[in-house]
Amino acid sequence: MFSCVAVWSTIARGARAAALVASATSCGAALAQDVSFGQRVFQEKADCKFCHGADGDGRGDPRSPGAAANLHKTILTKAQIVEVVACGRPGTEMPHFDKYAYDDDTPCYGMREKDVGKDIPPIPHSTSLVKREIEAVADYVIATFVGK
Repeated sequence: MFSCVAVWSTIARGARAAALVASATSCGAALAQDVSFGQRVFQEKADCKFCHGADGDGRGDPRSPGAAANLHKTILTKAQIVEVVACGRPGTEMPHFDKYAYDDDTPCYGMREKDVGKDIPPIPHSTSLVKREIEAVADYVIATFVGK
């Protein structure tokens, strides 16, 4: 069995073996399945689409606070996206989805609640997320929106 990276790399070099094409198809299906959980969290549980839009273009619901990031244009890494989702953005409407964000055991951006003061990000209008869900949202954002 080939790894997905090796398969796509080999196909990119022009190989046309049937086994590689079959492996590439299963890699595509695996990727779609891997991000479907993140998509559900983005679209439904966290309701990220309310501000960022269903297409991640920053044009969310007219009732949203507005000025959400266009996720197609982000230059953030996965780790940075995870931090933004978990910690929100101080001084903005981007909420923190980690319910323990900014407490003494879970600082964000190297700060605790006392350091951020009145600029602490709001709690989400939906619900908080666990680490696995936050990482799944980051994977979904990268696979679906970033650079596309």
